[in-house]
Amino acid sequence: MKKLVILLLSVSMLMVACKSQRMAPAEPTPPVVVEETLPAAEPEDIRIVEERFQFDRSEDKALQESNTFFVILGSFIQRSNAERFMDTLRAQGFTPTILISETGFHRVSVHSYNEETIARARVRYIRDNFPEYHDVWLLIRKQ
Repeated sequence: MKKLVILLLSVSMLMVACKSQRMAPAEPTPPVVVEETLPAAEPEDIRIVEERFQFDRSEDKALQESNTFFVILGSFIQRSNAERFMDTLRAQGFTPTILISETGFHRVSVHSYNEETIARARVRYIRDNFPEYHDVWLLIRKQ
């Protein structure tokens, strides 16, 4: 009987000793402010092609022959497609010109300049304001 009492006391002591203890509530930690860093703006990719070409109309040649940088919105094998595209551009307020490349393509130009920085700015302007012409590119006249 003595052994039984000792056993019961031991088991009860173990049960009391294994009782889970409540932890005091932790103090709330202040929220950490993380500033989001934006990636550096990458320079815009402006496609540039350098080639020889002829003006389709003599009037355009007289006005733009001295310019070196041409903003191109379309390039077509068929002249009729280039002319249809020119009609669309005129309706949007552009003054298009057809340039016939040395490879036979009909390039539809909407602006021409003597300075590359001004031409690049015009390409960015068209991309920003006319999303349908996001693929506008720059043609440099090869001498």
